[in-house]
Amino acid sequence: MKKGYRYTINLELLLEICSRLKIPRTHLQDNIMGYKTRGGQNEITSPILPIKITPIFDMLLAHHIGDGTVINPEKGRRPYFGYRQFDKTYQQLYIRKIESVFGKINYNNNYTENESTTRIYSPVACSELMFKAYGLNIRSFLSKTARIPEQVFNNSNEHGLAFLIGMIIDDGHVDSTNIVIRLKNRLLIEDLGRLCDKLGFKNTVSLNGEYGYVYINKDGLAKFWNDYKKLKRKFPVVFLGYKEKLLENYFKIKSRKIQRVPGNRIIILKLLSEEYLTINEIAEKILMTRQGVRYHIRKLEKEENIRKVGVKGEGNIIYGLK
Repeated sequence: MKKGYRYTINLELLLEICSRLKIPRTHLQDNIMGYKTRGGQNEITSPILPIKITPIFDMLLAHHIGDGTVINPEKGRRPYFGYRQFDKTYQQLYIRKIESVFGKINYNNNYTENESTTRIYSPVACSELMFKAYGLNIRSFLSKTARIPEQVFNNSNEHGLAFLIGMIIDDGHVDSTNIVIRLKNRLLIEDLGRLCDKLGFKNTVSLNGEYGYVYINKDGLAKFWNDYKKLKRKFPVVFLGYKEKLLENYFKIKSRKIQRVPGNRIIILKLLSEEYLTINEIAEKILMTRQGVRYHIRKLEKEENIRKVGVKGEGNIIYGLK
C-alpha cells in the first residue's frame, strides 16, 4: 500500500520473500488487504483468513449443484461458478453466503443494484478453493453426474443440514404435508435420502424412470423445522425465504385445536364474495392445507357456486363467485 493505492503482487513472490527474510506466513496472512487470481476481475476485499469450512461453505456447494453452472473459459483460465436465481431474496442471500466465508467481494457488476440480473458469478479465487477443498471437478457439479461429497457426510450435522437446505431452496417444493426434491439424477436423490437418514428426518425415496424423488414427509418435518430454526439462529443466511413461510403456515394449521370445521366451505364462499383468490391465498387466510382447500373448491365448482376468473403466476387459478 502506498499513498492510498493498492498493489496486487504475485503470491509466489511474496512467499519467497517471506522465506528468505524468515517472516512467518501468518504475519503475511494478517496483512493481506485483498486477493484475486491472475486475470480475475472480482477482488475479495477485507478477506476472512484463514478460510474456514463452515456449514455455509457446504451450502454453497449445494447451490452450485442446484441452480449453479460451471463456466469453463478457454485460453488456460480456471473454471468458476455462476448461480442463476430469479428470486431477489435468494440472490442477495447467495452473495452474503459467499462473503460470510471469504470476505467482502468487490464485484465489477453491482448485483445489489442491478434489478435485471439473474446470474451471479463467484470469483475464480473462491470457486477454485471450492473445487480443491473436497477434491471436486467440473463433473461434480453437472446436473446428471453430481453427487454429495463424502466430506459433507463426515462433517457435523450442521454442515449436512445446510447442504440440504441449499438443495431445498434450489430444487425443493414445499407442499402442505411434505418437502419434495425432484431431480433427473437418481444417484444424487439416493445421496439426499442417505443425508436425511443421517440427520434423522423421516423420508421416502422414489425412483421413477430417469427421475428421482426424495420426500421429507410429515413425520420428518417437525424435526427438520426445529433443526432449521436452530441453524438459522446461528447462521441467519440459511434463510429459506418464502418457503419458510409455507412451512410456518403448515405448523400453524397443524397446531389448530379444531382441525376440521364443517363450515369451511361457507367461509370460502364468503371470502370469494369479497375478492378473487387463488387456492394458496385461501389456504393462507383460513389456515387450511392446500389439499383441503382444493377439495372444497372442487365441490363448489361441481355445485356451480364458483367460477374460474383468471390465472396468477405459474398456473395458479383465480376463483370468484358465479
